[in-house]
Amino acid sequence: MTVVRIALAQFGAALADVDANLEQMLAFLDDACAQNADVVCYPELCLSGYLLDAASYDDQLLRLVEAAHVVLAGAAADAEVTLVYGAPIPDAGRLTNGVVHVDPAGARLVYAKTHMDVKEREVFARGDSFVVADGSLGLACCYDLAFPEPSRILALRGARVLLVPMAWEVERGFVLEKVAAARAVENVVYLVCVNQCGTVGPFHFRGASCVLDPLGEPLVTLGDEDALTVVDLDLALVDRLRDRSDPRTYPLLDDRRPDLYASQ
Repeated sequence: MTVVRIALAQFGAALADVDANLEQMLAFLDDACAQNADVVCYPELCLSGYLLDAASYDDQLLRLVEAAHVVLAGAAADAEVTLVYGAPIPDAGRLTNGVVHVDPAGARLVYAKTHMDVKEREVFARGDSFVVADGSLGLACCYDLAFPEPSRILALRGARVLLVPMAWEVERGFVLEKVAAARAVENVVYLVCVNQCGTVGPFHFRGASCVLDPLGEPLVTLGDEDALTVVDLDLALVDRLRDRSDPRTYPLLDDRRPDLYASQ
């Protein structure tokens, strides 16, 4: 498959209301399937809501989240689509801020967010590995995008699309605005950011979910309300740009100097 149709499902997830969030996700899935989407991407922690209180992730909430995983896996298999969404994931006695990839067979793959600010680190354990799913889809999460290393590692491991669920607030939104195009250009990848939106509890989320092409040009940008949009990504364009058959950008991955970087 050289063209992948991605659906961006932007919404503000209710805090600790897994049933309501699951209902919204399934409704978006129906809309995405009606538009023949191959992949549906949702925001960070959209199953549980963006809770920054460790006590909120009690056994009851985590049981509801696990039940929702089962429903979503079944829905992905029934619709023959891939789902990518954020959820709290227990892992060997720790709680991680996970990005869940569910393939069309219903199989689950999880990336644990690696870069978190101090408030998130009080709740979640940091992940220590990176994930590329289906050979082309690099998984990242929100604050990861503020650092060049995660995107670069994913690109070097074969990712041609970076899928980045987010709960990025309006405050300090300029960071996302300034770095997003750089991450696409420097790694010659499509960048798909799917953010929460609106005011939810104490949070005011920025929305503005977007897709940037490998030249840093926006293909679509959403507003600040719940919305779903679909965009086609030509993965062969990434290959042409990287192998120089399309000369519109530099061969940035080939021209690196890793012999210098290891000594820093």
